[in-house]
Amino acid sequence: MLLLRSLKFWAETLLAPRALQQRKYEAFKILLEYDSQALDLIADLEELFYGRKLFDRMQANCLHAQLSQAVYGMIMELQEMHPHKFYDLLPEFHRINSKVRNSVALPAPDSGPPYTVPLAAAGECPDLAGGKGANLGRVHGLGHVEALPGFVVTANAFQAYLEHNNLREAVNKRLCRMEVGNVRLLSSLTLDLQELFLAGKVPPEVAEEIKRGLSTYLDGTGRIAVRSSALAEDSEISFAGQYASELDVHPDDILEAYKRVLAGKYCPRAVSYRISNGLTDNDTAMAVLIVPMIDARSSGVVYSLDPDCLSRDSVGIYGVSGLGASLVDGSVVPVKGSLYRDREPRLVSDCAFDRAALPDEQMLIQLAKCALKLEEQFGCPQDMEWALDQEGQFHILQTRPLQQEAAGQVGEIAPIAALPLVEGLERASGGAGCGKVYFARSGEEIARIPEGSIVLTPALKPSLLTFAAKMNGVLSAAGSRASHFGSVAREMGIPVLVGDVLNRFEPGQLVTVDGTAGAVYQGCIESVLTRSCNNSQVPQRILDLYKDMAPPLVHLNLVDPNAENFSPSGCESMHDLIRYCHEKAVQEMFSLVDKRGLGMGNSKRLATSLPLVVYLIDLERGLNSGVEHKKEVLPDDIRSFPMQVFWKGLSDVRVAWPEEMTHVDWEEFDRMSAGLFSKDSKLLASYGLLAEDYMHLLVRFGYHFSEIDSLCGPVSGHNYIKFRFKGGGAGFDNRILRLEFISKALQHYEFETEIRGDMLLAVSSRLDSKATAKQLAVLGYLMAVTRMMDMRLENSDQVKAELARFVSAAEGIDV
Repeated sequence: MLLLRSLKFWAETLLAPRALQQRKYEAFKILLEYDSQALDLIADLEELFYGRKLFDRMQANCLHAQLSQAVYGMIMELQEMHPHKFYDLLPEFHRINSKVRNSVALPAPDSGPPYTVPLAAAGECPDLAGGKGANLGRVHGLGHVEALPGFVVTANAFQAYLEHNNLREAVNKRLCRMEVGNVRLLSSLTLDLQELFLAGKVPPEVAEEIKRGLSTYLDGTGRIAVRSSALAEDSEISFAGQYASELDVHPDDILEAYKRVLAGKYCPRAVSYRISNGLTDNDTAMAVLIVPMIDARSSGVVYSLDPDCLSRDSVGIYGVSGLGASLVDGSVVPVKGSLYRDREPRLVSDCAFDRAALPDEQMLIQLAKCALKLEEQFGCPQDMEWALDQEGQFHILQTRPLQQEAAGQVGEIAPIAALPLVEGLERASGGAGCGKVYFARSGEEIARIPEGSIVLTPALKPSLLTFAAKMNGVLSAAGSRASHFGSVAREMGIPVLVGDVLNRFEPGQLVTVDGTAGAVYQGCIESVLTRSCNNSQVPQRILDLYKDMAPPLVHLNLVDPNAENFSPSGCESMHDLIRYCHEKAVQEMFSLVDKRGLGMGNSKRLATSLPLVVYLIDLERGLNSGVEHKKEVLPDDIRSFPMQVFWKGLSDVRVAWPEEMTHVDWEEFDRMSAGLFSKDSKLLASYGLLAEDYMHLLVRFGYHFSEIDSLCGPVSGHNYIKFRFKGGGAGFDNRILRLEFISKALQHYEFETEIRGDMLLAVSSRLDSKATAKQLAVLGYLMAVTRMMDMRLENSDQVKAELARFVSAAEGIDV
């Protein structure tokens, strides 16, 4: 293929240069489209890698696949423009792309057995049993008689479910599009996934093991609880309230309940929470815990280190009558008991509690002892769920690391000069935040929570979790720090206060929520906000997730086109390849026609009052329709936008052109013709190739020439101007003074310039069409006023004076 391309290229160079020009231009247009796609993808990847937007990790794989296609397309079109020159680019692409594939590849999940493990052994295999199951398994292994019997359906069974129902591709396709904050899209995609899971069938081998587990580890007849136990759940990242649990399930319905728990992995708030914590879908593969249902007299949670106690010296026990669902979903205010964190815990003297919601004093002490023992055994404070059955026996339903405030968020509170609007509120989460009050009572109102608001709500509903990242604080009439939302809010540093708040504020009122003191202030109180340790930075685990991907994908190493490493072998990333291809493509267009005018056959002469001989070729809509059979065209026949604005500057009425002197390449004329050639010869003339948004011009002025290559269209990322100016009829010093003037004038209009000997190079790129058009018009005007300037410039003072006059005049050019 490369050999055929090379042969065609050289044949066209010698025999059909006009066809080669057209083909180069067509390839260049396609390359620019790929370039635009590639740079958009680079920007998307940077937002992903640096946490500016929170997408699912699968997005990196999808973006890489698209970027790889775009970069490959650029390389193919660049080789179309000049196959021999860029033959070594493709191997470098494959080298870099292979490195990228290795960095973005996700570990292949295991879908083989075991599909169940007994709960008593689950602590030894957290990668199979998930966080909740493994923690309860450790409780078993530590000899706690309060631990429940049961078994875990493993994370491998979840992977087997995906494969059995051919869901992996469908899941990955939707994961690629998931973005935290895009609530409508997230809801739609997760609903699709839940429906797919619910419509699936449990693999026969998994179903058989589940039924065997019922009879082996449970009695097989009693009601059961089917609970989520995803990988990473109940670890340093709690996932509190994110996943579904199925309670009071009849054994005959266990497979349907199992499917519902699997489907619950893809509820919007769980997916949003997972992505926000830098976890992949496979990092949270769903294991499922199956335990007997407890007929609870009362239930609740125990904090071995009570987060609501400023002195940090007590155990907090929260409880409600019956099952604890109303406690953890934040719909009721629980009863609380406090005990000192002693070897023998004892009630705080002023602690009063409802005997119907909490057990008696001895049972409270027993609960506190158990929580403290688990803290010692697990090595960190524990958040333990408990239930007291009708026989008075308590059971450990769950234990996990306690989500605590960042250091410095509690302790001695410095006095605040401002008086609070409300104080004495219960602290569900510490920290501080300022914003406008927004009432969020209904699901519709919750879905419209503005960025940076203080949310006022009747209860700490789980539906708030999806939008937690938008909140600067929460004020709730009901709920507690024992709610799932309170747990997540503490992880995110969002202050949450509970109490009599519903009728205290107006919508849009600017307030500061002080989660440390349990108070709300009017306006933004700097002393409260600066005292808070609220950390709004991107979690490090998100940055760590992509740290190996960024270098071969988005890092840009090729900065200077003139540097030695600006070569295919110098490319170390996809971004480098994009940069290299774009720069070389523009260079190829810049040398589209050589000084001899090859390829200018069938061109049309431009009829103009200026003393210039100019021939034009229409590449694509560069001239108006109707001139196809004309040999001569007028400036009004020019359709090319960059040529229009350039010509406007070049033909500015303020420039005086001597009528007696026709500007051609006099140096070439003197060298070759000895006066025998016509001044209208294409060999001596200026010429241009035009398209609707493109122009390539070589303009001959006496003993110097200028070359301009420009794209000026609606896509800013495509636009550029490359300009080269060389020669002159005066002495070398005079020519250098003119180059100094041109350089300073172009720099004033945001060009980058470089002088090499008596040649000046200038470039501008990626400006919008209006700015690029202004530069082109100024460039045309500059070429007109400098055509004989080298003859009169003698020193730098003259350069400064001429520059001031030029800038003043150029500002009057209207495009």
